[in-house]
Amino acid sequence: MDNSKEILPDDPLYKKSINDIGKQLRDGSLTCFELTSIYYKRIKILNPKLNAYIYLDETKALSWAEGIDRLFTNGVDLGPLMGIPIAIKDICSVNGMPTTNGSNIISDDITGPEGSLVKRLKSLGCIILGKTHTVEFALGATGLNKNKGTPKNPWDSKIHRIPGGSSSGSGVAVASGLAAFAIGTDTGGSVRIPASFNGIIGLKTTKNKWPTDGIFPLSPTLDTPGPIARSVKDTKLIFNTYNNNFDTSKPLNLNNLTFGKLKEPFTDKLDPEVLEAFENVCKKLINLGVKIEEIVINEANEKATLFPTIVGSEIISAFGREKFLEVVDQMDPVTGIRAKLGLNVTSVEYINAKKRIPELNTIVGDYFSKYDALISPTTIMQAI
Repeated sequence: MDNSKEILPDDPLYKKSINDIGKQLRDGSLTCFELTSIYYKRIKILNPKLNAYIYLDETKALSWAEGIDRLFTNGVDLGPLMGIPIAIKDICSVNGMPTTNGSNIISDDITGPEGSLVKRLKSLGCIILGKTHTVEFALGATGLNKNKGTPKNPWDSKIHRIPGGSSSGSGVAVASGLAAFAIGTDTGGSVRIPASFNGIIGLKTTKNKWPTDGIFPLSPTLDTPGPIARSVKDTKLIFNTYNNNFDTSKPLNLNNLTFGKLKEPFTDKLDPEVLEAFENVCKKLINLGVKIEEIVINEANEKATLFPTIVGSEIISAFGREKFLEVVDQMDPVTGIRAKLGLNVTSVEYINAKKRIPELNTIVGDYFSKYDALISPTTIMQAI
């Protein structure tokens, strides 16, 4: 279908917040059906170019939207996210939708049935538009996927710049106005990196704060789901609503707070533009009354050995060693190479790496007893 002559509807969140949209849904100036239809019109025009979504179910979503409108009409209010259209990363199971985990390898049995996270979002009245592209088995930071396709960073219409991964489609969908917010997962940066490359906000939630059942177990030790949204305000609303914390507190007063400005390895080999942006943010914080002290956390360098030891071992465990060896050569080459690192990990190395995690948590906790926040660039480079 040629969508080139269709008129692109305005992004519903342009100069608005999710809370603003919620007010419109409640005062009747906008229906959930209308809102959902706008998103699908935008998806039909833009998704063929951006490839953010791998699966869509317009019929079911519009049916849910009609149901939400009836609830509003009858005075039922499920909370601030009621009627908000969202996208789900395709390593999360959603009833009635396929789960490919970004792979041609059949693996939905490993992911399992729809989990607590998706069920909770449905109970809050969210409308699930569809599933978004991911790096194969969520194991990659660039967003590239040779087998299922790589979403296009929406900020450059001429060059196919990387979207960041592994929650690549979720980042692109939110940045281009194809969902009000999206769910991603983050093991070593997979929510934060696509948020950074797409100019939006990504939150890696604290381990065990949000459930991981019904999500492909890349690394049960490190996996955390999290929201990708257009603003800090929206991210706070999503996180607090999910956790039944209807926070009405005033914006944080930054005056007299002390932040730790992380140096190496967090600031090694920064692109000049990234360094400039980071320094500008630090200057703005200082102007708002924040005291900034430069610090080095030497233990951060341990990620280079701990991450492949834990993640490589646990993805093999998810498949089972025998099946893993059968399918690994069918994976995207980059994914396969990274996953194979686990084959060389001994049980002693894995156990020692696992033991180190709570030790590192304690070390970082000591820094947070001194500093109100630790800050660093999210990525060392721009999207290429």
